[in-house]
Amino acid sequence: MGDVIQTFASQTEWLPHPLGKARCAKRSCRRRHATATGCCRLAVHLRHTCLMLLIVLLAGCAPPPPVMPADLAYPVLVLFPQSGSVRHDDAADLKIMSVQRVMGAHGEVYLIDSRLDIYRLDKLESEHSGIWLMAHPNGRTEVRFDLQRIATADAIRARQLIVDRDARMKSADGATLRTTMLEATSMKDMLQIIGK
Repeated sequence: MGDVIQTFASQTEWLPHPLGKARCAKRSCRRRHATATGCCRLAVHLRHTCLMLLIVLLAGCAPPPPVMPADLAYPVLVLFPQSGSVRHDDAADLKIMSVQRVMGAHGEVYLIDSRLDIYRLDKLESEHSGIWLMAHPNGRTEVRFDLQRIATADAIRARQLIVDRDARMKSADGATLRTTMLEATSMKDMLQIIGK
């Protein structure tokens, strides 16, 4: 038996393998080796394709970039829960608010821009410390906040927020203003109705 193996080994021509292993030069062995190498290449290719697909899918799931004050369409209307509404004409103006309004904002503060996109001002706070705020209770303060978009071009919701939060709408002669407001279709009309 050992003689047969020795004879086979001496008659077989061994070729170098790309991975450093020797392979048989016989035709049947070469076919088997080519098939195995092809399957390995296919498996590696599929693994790389799946990995790339996973990366693309995960990149598509990234959250959208945050909305910045400069991205808004001005003028905007900020609606406080208890203290009414304030018009701001640009991003610099939006970053300065009344100390009383900021400190008294217990609840959600909304912003409606000129495209009638509605945002919630999360984490609204003064950039000054408590001591400065106590020394300037009637002053104005620089503020910081996060804008969270809650609706896009929603005239119905914008009108309802203004009706619910603006002080003029709650007054005795607010019934006619409310009726007029419910017919407004643009931010310019809405601001004109509430005198801003």
